[in-house]
Amino acid sequence: MSICRSWRAVLLGAASVAAIACVSAESAAAKTYHIALSNSYIGNQWRVQMVNLTKAYAKKYYSGQVRLTVVNSGTDVQAQIAAIDDMISQRVDAILVDPASESALNPVLEEATKRGIIVVDFDHAVTAPSAYKVGVDFVKFGAIMGQWMADALKGKGDIIMNRGVPGFEGDKAEYKGATDVFAKYPDIHIVAEVYGKWDDSVSQAEIMKVLPAHPKIDGILNQAGDFGVVQALLNLHRPFVPMTGEASNGWRLAMLQYKNQGLSGISVGDPPTLGAYALKVAVDVLEGHPPASKDISVGIPTLTTDQLKVGVNVFPNLPPTVYDDIDIPNSGLKPLTIQDSLGK
Repeated sequence: MSICRSWRAVLLGAASVAAIACVSAESAAAKTYHIALSNSYIGNQWRVQMVNLTKAYAKKYYSGQVRLTVVNSGTDVQAQIAAIDDMISQRVDAILVDPASESALNPVLEEATKRGIIVVDFDHAVTAPSAYKVGVDFVKFGAIMGQWMADALKGKGDIIMNRGVPGFEGDKAEYKGATDVFAKYPDIHIVAEVYGKWDDSVSQAEIMKVLPAHPKIDGILNQAGDFGVVQALLNLHRPFVPMTGEASNGWRLAMLQYKNQGLSGISVGDPPTLGAYALKVAVDVLEGHPPASKDISVGIPTLTTDQLKVGVNVFPNLPPTVYDDIDIPNSGLKPLTIQDSLGK
């Protein structure tokens, strides 16, 4: 073989390698990730809004890059385990999970990780060490509410606690945060507890059941379902008392509307964009850009009545069930709108 022919072969071989590398790069760029969202409870507007915002984020910013499927399994832990098992069998690239239990899902989530599936837990925490975790500190969340209530009552009074979904990590953590604060105030008494399931209609019904047994109360600590509790007080012609609530539009509007009728309040937020944030984390990890820490703590937006501004953080033209706080500072999330949260 001549030297000229040898060099020709080398050049042709190099060209072939370059062509293969180019095709491989194009294939990698064209990769569509199948990401599954395993949501548990779907019984309140926050969860509906969370799912809508996650879908909107996938459509707006990962079109052609992410195929998102959503499964709502309810409060039945075994149903959620079965749903995640099915996701594993489908060989999804990542699973986003808002869990029904902080520990019962651990074995199936660890199995997903062993199969090379990225797991991102959000909102309510799991204890599976392999999962990335995105959410607020619910103990701190409850402590903010508890301390505000203690201050509003000047350390003395009878209160009703409107809790969330029994057994859920968020409910237990918020309860601990609030009651740890109340332990410092022996003259604050919890005279009744109800489970409003973070829902306005359920909270309204549950509060209306217990109020007749307590002709005088000094405060109501709501984890959520706050707007429903306002309706309960109005329906029973009971005076307003200091109340806590989350960031629903109805609660914030009520804080403004009834502030001169004895209603003082605080709005403590848990952004429904957590699902979209979890989706972003999953894509970042899949593309080789994992976050610096597996535990990502999100700030807790907190507003009192005096800090509410119509058109800025409370909106008369929106439904009362909408949660107003959809921005997560320092998350790197691209913009979403309230209309996205309504599925529009």
